[in-house]
Order: sequence, then C-alpha cells, then structure tokens
Amino acid sequence: MIRKTMDYFSMVDLFVRSGLEISPEDPAPEGMITCFELLDESGLRQAAGGLCKVNGEYVLRHVAVEEAQRGRGYGKQMVAAVMEEAERLGAKRIWLTGKVPGFYEKLGFRVVSREIAPFQTKCGKCPQYHNGCESEVMVYEFYTI
Repeated sequence: MIRKTMDYFSMVDLFVRSGLEISPEDPAPEGMITCFELLDESGLRQAAGGLCKVNGEYVLRHVAVEEAQRGRGYGKQMVAAVMEEAERLGAKRIWLTGKVPGFYEKLGFRVVSREIAPFQTKCGKCPQYHNGCESEVMVYEFYTI
C-alpha cells in the first residue's frame, strides 16, 4: 500500500541507508509538498519518496527502497505515485537528480544539462561524484492533448 504523509524525518534513515547524500541533521527539502511511503502487509515501510515544488517546478526527491526489497518494482511504484500527484497538481514536467539514470530513463525521464534545472545540485562538490556515483539531472514532460 502506498500512502501520503508529511513525516519526512521518519524516512531519513532509509534515505541515508540507501546511499542518498543527505544527513539526519539536514532540514527537509526546499518546497516539500508531500512524501509517500510504501508499506508491506505488516505495515513496515519498504520504500519512500517525496514531491517538492522549487522555483515553480515540481521535483521528485529522495526515492529509496529497502535493500532487501529491491527488484520487486517498489521503486517504480514510488516514482509513479509521486508523478501522479505532480500531474494531479498541474505539473507540466517533473525534475529529479538521479543516482541511477538508467532506472529513470526506463520510466520516460531524459537527461538534461544541470544548468537548466530549477534547482541547484551539490553533485559537482560531492566526493562520490564520478567515484561510483554518476548522477544526472533529469526531466519528464507530461503531455496534454
């Protein structure tokens, strides 16, 4: 089951364990609209993610899946939930910084120049960048007829 929540700080441990470059002391992401969590049958959180709005643009933040649960489609479900919410709120596009760009490309996102992103990334200053982390700024465009 996927549910919306504003309990971002309870998710930080999962984000950190999943290798996202955040710290428990960091504030919530700028422009936080909502978070989502995927709960298993016993009510344990297996995946989480967030939706923010920065400079008038929607941004998918901090998607993570418990390591033992990877490969079950939970990440795809989490991204879909965030995207559905953004589209429901009127997004024309949704942005992200993806540590695993190939995963997001399979979902329709495309790599774009960091300079056109509506947010600043810290990737260039991070010691993991190009040392095991090949993150990219990506965008998905919603098409309306």
